[in-house]
Amino acid sequence: MASSTPSSSATSSNAGADPNTTNLRPTTYDTWCGVAHGCTRKLGLKICGFLQRTNSLEEKSRLVSAFKERQSSKNLLSCENSDRDARFRRTETDFSNLFARDLLPAKNGEEQTVQFLLEVVDILLNYVRKTFDRSTKVLDFHHPHQLLEGMEGFNLELSDHPESLEQILVDCRDTLKYGVRTGHPRFFNQLSTGLDIIGLAGEWLTSTANTNMFTYEIAPVFVLMEQITLKKMREIVGWSSKDGDGIFSPGGAISNMYSIMAARYKYFPEVKTKGMAAVPKLVLFTSEHSHYSIKKAGAALGFGTDNVILIKCNERGKIIPADFEAKILEAKQKGYVPFYVNATAGTTVYGAFDPIQEIADICEKYNLWLHVDAAWG
Repeated sequence: MASSTPSSSATSSNAGADPNTTNLRPTTYDTWCGVAHGCTRKLGLKICGFLQRTNSLEEKSRLVSAFKERQSSKNLLSCENSDRDARFRRTETDFSNLFARDLLPAKNGEEQTVQFLLEVVDILLNYVRKTFDRSTKVLDFHHPHQLLEGMEGFNLELSDHPESLEQILVDCRDTLKYGVRTGHPRFFNQLSTGLDIIGLAGEWLTSTANTNMFTYEIAPVFVLMEQITLKKMREIVGWSSKDGDGIFSPGGAISNMYSIMAARYKYFPEVKTKGMAAVPKLVLFTSEHSHYSIKKAGAALGFGTDNVILIKCNERGKIIPADFEAKILEAKQKGYVPFYVNATAGTTVYGAFDPIQEIADICEKYNLWLHVDAAWG
C-alpha cells in the first residue's frame, strides 16, 4: 500500500513533476541547507522548516537527519573551517537591539549578560581551535587601507552612537580574524609564545576580578599569590627567602629600567630627593648585542645614551670580558664613575649567553652592580 502513495511514487519516478523544479532541486537544497547551517539556531530552524515543506519523504529524512546530526555533534570546539565562522550560535538571543546598558549591573540584565558572554566565549574558543590547527592560515592578510576603509562589516572607525551587542560580537570576531595568530604552529616571526590554556584561564580570572594589588586590604589573595610566586622564583635562582626581593613588571624593557634605578639608588640614595645633579658622572655598560631597552633607559633616566657604553662581542655574540674591563678603566681615567653592567642571558638575534661568571668577577673587582637580562625577546 505504501508504494501507491503519491509521495512514494514521486521518489521513484519523475512522471508529472515540473522538469525545471526537478532539475533545480539538488542545487537549491544544497544552497539553502548551507545557508541554514551558517545562520543562528533560530533562523536555521526556520529555513530547515521551510525546506521540509516538500512532497519527498526521502528529502525530508535527509534534511532532518543532516540537521540533527549537525546539532548533536556541536561542542565548544567544533567550528566550521570555512569563512562562515560560527556567529552567535550558542544562544537564540537577538543582540541587534541590545546594548551595554542592558547588561549587568543593569536591572534584570543577568540573562542578557550570560547570553552575551556565552557568545564571546564561543568566538574565543573558535579562535583557540584555529590557532592550534596547522591547516588554517597564520594571517588573513589585508593592506592597512583595506582594514581602515572597512570590509565585510569590519570597521575600525569610532561611532558617535552606542554600538549594539551584535555589532560588538562582530567586531570581536573580526578583530581575531584579521590579526596574526602568533600562537600558530607555523608562526616563526619574532619571539611570541604559544597559547597556554591555563594561562588564558588565569587571564580571564584576573580580568574578571579587575582589582588593583595595592594592599592586602584590597586584594588579599592576589597579594599573597605574588609573595609566594616571587619567593619560589628566588629559590629557583638560588637565593634564600631573606636574601632577595622581587616585583612583577609589565615587561622586559621596564624590568631593565627598574634594575638601573635600583643600582643607582643603591650607590647614590640621594638621587631620589636631589636628582642627577647630586651624583657624579655615571656610566653603565652593556653588550653591543643587548636589548635596545638599556639605551632607552639611559635616555629616560637622565644618563644620556652616550654614557651607555657598548662592550664588544665575539663571533658568537657573547661579551668579551677583557674589553669590558678595558672600558671600565678607560671610563675611570676620563673621570666617570662606572656603576652598572647589563649581561644578557639570551640575546635577541643570536640567543647568546654572556659569560656571566667572568663578568661577575670583574664587577666584584670594581664594585659594579651586575644585572642579568634573561627576558629573551
